[in-house]
Parts: sequence; C-alpha cells; structure tokens
Amino acid sequence: MLLVLVLLLLGCTEEKANDGDWNLSPTFNVDNLTLHGTEGKFGVIKVNGESNEPEFPAKQGRLYAVYFLDSLEELNGKKYKMTATHKETGESVKLHEKNIEMEQNAAKFGFDKLGLWKIDVTIDEKPYTSFVVEAK
Repeated sequence: MLLVLVLLLLGCTEEKANDGDWNLSPTFNVDNLTLHGTEGKFGVIKVNGESNEPEFPAKQGRLYAVYFLDSLEELNGKKYKMTATHKETGESVKLHEKNIEMEQNAAKFGFDKLGLWKIDVTIDEKPYTSFVVEAK
C-alpha cells in the first residue's frame, strides 16, 4: 500500500511540473531589442506587420529575426529547426528549418490557432532550447 501511495504522489508531482512548462516565457532585452526565447541563448523578434498587433498574431505568418546568442558555441553551418506544440490540442508543427549562417538569421512562420505554443529549437537534431509564446 505504501508503495502505491508513493507512486501516486510522484505521478502528481510530475504532472504539476509539466504544467509549469506552459508558463509564458519572459522577454529579455539585447541591444535595445525585446526578444522572445531563452536569454543568453536564443531569441526572436517580429520584423514586419503592424506595430500595434501582437508579436505572434494567430492565423497570419510574419517575418522574424532569429538570434543565436550563445557565443560559446560555434553554430555557423549547422542546421537549426523550430517546431511548435499547441498547449490545448497537442498539435505539433514545423515552423522553420535552415542552416545557421551568422548570429542573426531570418525565419517566416505563423501559428494557425490562438493560445500558448511551446517552441522547441534543435541544432543538428539535438535539443537546444525551448520557450513558450502566445498567439493572439
């Protein structure tokens, strides 16, 4: 009985930890730009569209500047891929895939549904970073 109780408690703790993964990631500033992503590692900012619209407008694609901020790693020439998973539906979509040319790249992508999206970034098929944004 005690073993079953411990397993149930561990399962509930893990479920709550996974819920925490869906908190909207904070923005951060680099060179007077407000970026979405992981501070010191990776960031994106919308470069077209209207200034009064959301950073991630739902059902519309936009062009984003993509910044690789981790100067400790040699990333040029490696392939990065961005995928996103919708919180409510669990649907995953590929947002963008390209070779890293410099510290700044461009990517055009959009979200087809309103709500929270977890963006996972891989480099050469290895996990690099993840963050949560909201499509409005």
